[in-house]
Amino acid sequence: MNIEQDVLAGFQKTVKKGTVVTKESEIKELGLDSLDVVELLTDMEEKYNVEFDNEEMNSIKTVADVIVALEKKAK
Repeated sequence: MNIEQDVLAGFQKTVKKGTVVTKESEIKELGLDSLDVVELLTDMEEKYNVEFDNEEMNSIKTVADVIVALEKKAK
């Protein structure tokens, strides 16, 4: 599985059943609270052995933002 698939799958597992997650999905519109988002990002940090600082975490608005940030850091 690649980063994009991992991120989409992670969000899909976390959102309410019936909600469709795409790269363009805005995180706040997925019905996730801040703890859900932090847990997802922490899981991704551990999986890809990277670390997000607070500024990066606060700048993430869409699922695509997470994918792009991980791809940059995982290189």
